[in-house]
Amino acid sequence: MAVLKQAVAGGRIPNAWLFAGPEGVGKMRTAKALALVLNCENRHPPSAMACGTCSSCRTLNSGNHPDLIVIEPEKQEIRVAQIRSVCVQLEKKAFGARKRMIVLDQAERLTPGAANAALKILEEPPDDTHFVLIAEEVENVLPTIRSRCQQLHFHPLPPRTIETLLQQAHGIDAETSRRIAAVSSGSMKQALLLAEPQWFLWREWLLDILEQIDRLHPTERLLFGELLLSRADHLDKSLDWMAAWYRDALSIRHGGTHLLNVERSDSIAQAAQHRTTHALSETLAAITRMRQKTQSRANLKLMMDNLVLTLA
Repeated sequence: MAVLKQAVAGGRIPNAWLFAGPEGVGKMRTAKALALVLNCENRHPPSAMACGTCSSCRTLNSGNHPDLIVIEPEKQEIRVAQIRSVCVQLEKKAFGARKRMIVLDQAERLTPGAANAALKILEEPPDDTHFVLIAEEVENVLPTIRSRCQQLHFHPLPPRTIETLLQQAHGIDAETSRRIAAVSSGSMKQALLLAEPQWFLWREWLLDILEQIDRLHPTERLLFGELLLSRADHLDKSLDWMAAWYRDALSIRHGGTHLLNVERSDSIAQAAQHRTTHALSETLAAITRMRQKTQSRANLKLMMDNLVLTLA
C-alpha cells in the first residue's frame, strides 16, 4: 500500500483507482479508508492518516455518509440504471465532504450499457470526486475502463496475518486459527466463513471428491451434483472452491508454485498427473460458466448434471 500512501501524502490522488486482487484481502476496506483519509477534518498533509474522531470520520465509519456511494451488483450485474442514478447524484452539490467517493464493487460485472455510462463519467469526472473500481482480475475489466484507472494490486494475506486476526479480533483459539489460516487461500473473508465448522467440513468433503472425481461412476457423479444442489446456500462458494482447485491443478501442471489450496499441494499434484491440461482447462471453464448462472433462471439441475458428468 506504499503507492497509495505516497499518493495521499503528496496530494496526487488519481480520479480513478482500480483495486484488483482476490476476494477478502481488504480492497473494500482500503477504499473506505481512502475516503476517510481524504475527508478527515484534522488531517494535515503530508500525513496519510485519518484521526478517526472528527465529525467526518465518525459519519464515514458509521456507514451513513451520503458522499460515499457504494455500487454493488444486482442479480450478478451492475446495471446501467445504477450508474445513471450515480450520475444524477453527482449533478447535485456534495453534502459536505471534501472529496466524494464512488466505489464500484465487482466492476467486472458492469453490463455493456453500464460500462459505457461509467466510461463517460470517468472521462469527465466531476470536481472533487474520486472513483474506486474493485475487481478480482484486472483482465476481466473492460480495457477502456481500466485504461482510465490507476491500478493497485492486492495480494493474498499471509497465513500468519490471518491467524493473528482470527485470534485477536475474533477470539478464536490458536490451534483453530492456525488450521483455518492454512486453508483460507489468503482471504480473511474466507477465513471467517471457515471458522464455522459446517463450512470447514463441507469444503474438506468437496475437495476430497474432486481429487477422485475421475474415478467415480456416472451415478456417483450425479449424486455428487445432487448433494451440491441440495445446499443452495453453499452452491456459489462450492463452485468457487471447485474453480480454485482446478486453477491449482493447472498451475501445478505448468510448474507454478503460487497455489490457493497450499495445504493440498501434494494431493492436487498427484490427481493432476492423470488429467490433461486441455481437460482441466475445459472443466474450469464449465465451472465458471455455471457460477455465472447460479442467480439466473437457468435450469441448474440440468447444468449440474452436465457439469459433474464432464468433470476432468
